[in-house]
Amino acid sequence: MRRAPTAERADDDYPNLHDPADAPVEEELTEEELQELEEELERERIQREEDLQMLGGKLQRLAHEQVAARQQIETRWLRDIRQYHGEYAPDELARMRGKSSVFVNVTRNKTRAGIARLGDMLLPNDDTNFGVEPTPVPSTSKLNQAMGGGQGAGMDPQAMGQPAPMMADMQGMAMQQGDPMASPELDEQDRVEDAAREMQEQIEDDFKEADYNAHARDVIEDACILGTGVLKGPTVVNRTRRAWHTDPHTGQSVMEVQEEFRAALERTDPWDFFPDMSACSMDEAEFVFERKLVNRKQLRQLADLPGVMLDQLRNALQDEDGRHIAEDRRHELREITGVDTVTSANRWELWEYWGPLDKEELRACGVEDLDDDPLIEYTGCVLMVGRHVIKAAINPLDSGDLPYSVFNWEQDGASIFGFGVPYLMRQPQKVVNAAWRMMMDNAAVSAGPQIVVNKRAVKPLDGDWTIRSMKVWEATGDMPVEHAFQAFHVQSHQADLAAIFQMAQELADTETNLPILLQGEGIGGGEAARTLGGMQMLMNNSNIVLRSAVKNYDDGITKPTVRRFYDYHMAYTDRPEIKGDFDVHARGTSVLIAREEQQEKLMALAQLAAQNPIFAELTKWDGLYRELLRTLQVPVDVIAHTKEEVEAMQAQAAEQGEQIPPELEVQMAELQLKEAELQLKGQQLEFDQQFKAAELQHQQEKDHAELALKHELTVAQLQSKLGIDEQRLMLDMEKTAAQLQNERDKTAASIMDRQNQRAMVESYKARKYGGA
Repeated sequence: MRRAPTAERADDDYPNLHDPADAPVEEELTEEELQELEEELERERIQREEDLQMLGGKLQRLAHEQVAARQQIETRWLRDIRQYHGEYAPDELARMRGKSSVFVNVTRNKTRAGIARLGDMLLPNDDTNFGVEPTPVPSTSKLNQAMGGGQGAGMDPQAMGQPAPMMADMQGMAMQQGDPMASPELDEQDRVEDAAREMQEQIEDDFKEADYNAHARDVIEDACILGTGVLKGPTVVNRTRRAWHTDPHTGQSVMEVQEEFRAALERTDPWDFFPDMSACSMDEAEFVFERKLVNRKQLRQLADLPGVMLDQLRNALQDEDGRHIAEDRRHELREITGVDTVTSANRWELWEYWGPLDKEELRACGVEDLDDDPLIEYTGCVLMVGRHVIKAAINPLDSGDLPYSVFNWEQDGASIFGFGVPYLMRQPQKVVNAAWRMMMDNAAVSAGPQIVVNKRAVKPLDGDWTIRSMKVWEATGDMPVEHAFQAFHVQSHQADLAAIFQMAQELADTETNLPILLQGEGIGGGEAARTLGGMQMLMNNSNIVLRSAVKNYDDGITKPTVRRFYDYHMAYTDRPEIKGDFDVHARGTSVLIAREEQQEKLMALAQLAAQNPIFAELTKWDGLYRELLRTLQVPVDVIAHTKEEVEAMQAQAAEQGEQIPPELEVQMAELQLKEAELQLKGQQLEFDQQFKAAELQHQQEKDHAELALKHELTVAQLQSKLGIDEQRLMLDMEKTAAQLQNERDKTAASIMDRQNQRAMVESYKARKYGGA
């Protein structure tokens, strides 16, 4: 496996600086020559330290700039998180002192609905949200081209560095040995498609090993709440596998531990993600900083990493100044969720920089084998604690891509960071809270009367002026007792405030494009929500509003991440059979988002093909049936027979030569008769619907004419007076039409069931009796 050059760790922590006594010499050096050599090595060491300090200082300043540029975004995130958890900011609570401070959290429910729905669409259990396919004109390997295979036939073999006779001998030897790669009948397209399929299986295995679905759900949650989710990968990890082997002779089981390097994934906390803030997207970003808070133990464990400069790590542990570059927001997040604040003074910031690096900076970190061509630029990774650089390496991807993918719920054209659901519904949430607080305040003062007491008329016998049941008062005699008390009632505005509250909820649906239907409620669906077909149409329409979010995920996460894994395997994997010129396709918007819509279309296609003999001959019924099962999310292999099993059953039935039982013929005839009856009934219902609609219209016109003649009213007066009657008649017509449509739907469903039963009988006949 090919690896990028990394810094090697020497005993004195500086690469390529060794004791002169260890170097082989051909002749003994004089004392002056040894002294000059030591002085030269000391100068190199000092220069290297200066280069490392300059690199650390430059990256520290650059990190400070990105942290300062992101302050406004972090302030917005804190407001969004408070809103998501149903908490007011301290300044807002101060303004509500003495009044109601309730928080009606409609944001959390709306956000969780978006998270759940998007996760179901993008992370199915029975399919993948990406595909690896050959390009329209795939470029095969040079070896295949030189051997005459694929599109590279006729290429000059000298381009591979091999003489022409040697290449001819290699091709002839391969043909004599029966090598399929050299066969003239080789179907190059099939080979490329097999390689693409195996590449996709390899990436799927990587995602499964890296627990991609769990990390993707965290990314989706970050994007829904904060507006931005970040996925990092591939990162090379040393994964440990455990296997038990039993000795057949002794019967004793022994555990075998195997370690392997695998490409992994991880979710990056947006709070620790500091990209190039001058960029508007990750494609424009020149560099990225990632922060990790580590304690002293974790910092010491970094000494076990290959290429770490131990002296620099010791300096970082001893440096108490400049330990933190960015403000730690963790204590503020804990305050919002009601957790006691904790101090982070005993933690260090481990910064990971990905971006361009000068060759001298890489050499100062111990990276060798660098090309001095000024046209070549290297991108790499630098680990630093404060201003102390402890390790550096070249980017393992030859493409130079940064290993970060960003998903925005709603994109911001001026920034890498987008907007989440709480931000989009910030104003409706304020209106909901204000209306509810006013309802509480109004209810508090209108629930009971305001009592006015004339102290000159009475005084409490117990000295307490609180009004309660069975209380005894003493008349003073200065004024009549009738004027001692007077009650005033405050008007209640609960109905008006409730209407504002309801309008604010509807406004939240509009501004977030997350209708209440996605939360499992059919309120507002009208007549369409009362039928199966209408409810299915509403669900399909609700999915449309999420297509933009799914498209953002495809473009921001799926395609770049899978592409980096493809580049990684092309460069490092020792499996030539999976390599080729492939394209990565994200299938979130095209396949996974519209399962219900696909199911509806497939059912309609099956019905159309069953009614038309020409379409029936052109239809692959086994494939159509399997696709229907897949959209229903049922195990296809468990329910449907394979093509080989069907052919075997047909061959067995043909050999037996059995005849169709008479009872089966009678059953088929009954099904055909019932199908004809259902079709006739459907036509009768359609005629009745049209007749009733015409009759209602005729009756309405007749009533208008009679009223106009009787009262000698003008047409305008008649329309003004009978407006309510017209509305009632229109409602009756719509209700009747809906009922008739419902009956037609039921009839059509019954017809479809009968056709399915008939198709099943015919299929049973074809399988069992071979069409005899």
